[in-house]
Amino acid sequence: MAEFHKAAEAGDPFEARAVLVDCPPGYDGMGEMARAFVEEYAKLGWRRERIMRLFLDPRYAGTHAVYHERGEAFVEELLDEVLGAAVAEGARHG
Repeated sequence: MAEFHKAAEAGDPFEARAVLVDCPPGYDGMGEMARAFVEEYAKLGWRRERIMRLFLDPRYAGTHAVYHERGEAFVEELLDEVLGAAVAEGARHG
């Protein structure tokens, strides 16, 4: 299979653009995003403290945005929910 590599040029039409997507009323996009972050890192075997550091660190824009908008109590509760579920799941299959 041939591979194609082309250096980006100033006139290239492809640019990364952030866009807002309409969501149904009541949909908590930020909450769902936060849950996905926690679930993914938990599946990688990260411990609670390590995941929490992602939310506290402004260098991690997505997780820190959740922390900034929702606060520490929200993140702590989410960690309890997700990691509690992960521990229970591991106990069933471990």
